[in-house]
Amino acid sequence: MYLEQKAGTPKLYQSGGFRADGIEMAAGRKRKTSKRSLKAYFGEFWENQRDRHLVILGMLTVLTFALMLWALAFFTIFASNAQQEANSWANLTAVTWVGVLLAFVLLLFVIPEFFHYLGIRNSLVDMLETDSRAEMQKNKKELDEAAELLAGAWPARIEAKRVELGLRREMPEGMELPANEGNELFGGWLNTKYSRLAQRFPDSNIFKDPGINKLILFSSLTGLVLFVYNATIGLARETVSSPRNMSVDLTSIMNGGEYNATWAPHLDLVGGILIAIFAVILFMTGPASTDEDDSKSDSIQEEE
Repeated sequence: MYLEQKAGTPKLYQSGGFRADGIEMAAGRKRKTSKRSLKAYFGEFWENQRDRHLVILGMLTVLTFALMLWALAFFTIFASNAQQEANSWANLTAVTWVGVLLAFVLLLFVIPEFFHYLGIRNSLVDMLETDSRAEMQKNKKELDEAAELLAGAWPARIEAKRVELGLRREMPEGMELPANEGNELFGGWLNTKYSRLAQRFPDSNIFKDPGINKLILFSSLTGLVLFVYNATIGLARETVSSPRNMSVDLTSIMNGGEYNATWAPHLDLVGGILIAIFAVILFMTGPASTDEDDSKSDSIQEEE
């Protein structure tokens, strides 16, 4: 009996070991399943936003440049503001470093994807400007792949172009071209391929890119608002509890002056120059008048 019990004992331990291994394997499978489901959820969510991919990536790109601009301004101007120790810019140091790390991650992963989408969009726009049926047929594969990637109204635009060139009799069932794609003024400004910058620098193709023009537009607008706000209302404060009603004096900072801020409203020389520069850049991102527009305006004046 004793030998039988001794012989049976290892079997009990062995079965217990198998049971523990089975529990661990089940837990591992459950973790893998939960990871797959979470990944599938985000993948499905991102896929459902396909028509907004370019807009989302563009907004993240603008956010990246805004974070970099803020970090540059913070570490070169605001963090060195020694007029009063009460100025609470030091409290934003940790947040600024987090923004720098976030901008670095976006710079590595988001911006290349944004320019990939932007290049496909610009290629699609160029292909749709053709009046050649042979060219449309030649680019059929590229057009379909670009429409699938960008989604939204692009498939309808492609089919409308095919109808216009006589490659199709009518639009596919259930597909309609958007009647109005936005305000004429702002839509023309945002989507222009011939801005005043492109007109001023005709040999530079980068300014003919609507995406680059949008980045310049929003960056200059952000800088303009920031420096105008600093000059009129103020970004610095006198004490911790007081409101931000002191303007950062950039001229004093560059000259190594004792005080780096003064009561708002205040416009120093460097701040005024930067406001003028940002305003000019913002104006230059607007659509330039073409010879066709000039001829139309001349004909209207002659009729009057």
